[in-house]
Amino acid sequence: AHVRRMATTMKNGLRQFADHPLVGEVRGIGLIGAIELVKNKKTKESFDPKQYVGPQLVKFAQEHGLIVRAMGDHIGVCPPLIIKNDELNDLLTRLGQALDDTQGWMKEKGWA
Repeated sequence: AHVRRMATTMKNGLRQFADHPLVGEVRGIGLIGAIELVKNKKTKESFDPKQYVGPQLVKFAQEHGLIVRAMGDHIGVCPPLIIKNDELNDLLTRLGQALDDTQGWMKEKGWA
């Protein structure tokens, strides 16, 4: 029952990133979620793998105290099943900061 309640919070929280310029798709089930990073939202064009956008987002997430996993330019999010509502909201805030940091990094590189 706890996971079902938290899954709703997570799903709604991840959906807030759908409008982010780097996010092509958000998906998940239960407390397992993923964000697809794209170069072009309209065409869903992927980044050049040599740009390492996904791994860079992971680095920024770690700087904000968050552990996520890059699978290419897909970012996996899987909090512990015992996570509390305020902790999940904190996770989502940190993920948003990492997305924004990644976008800023890309602008510095001239890629965005």
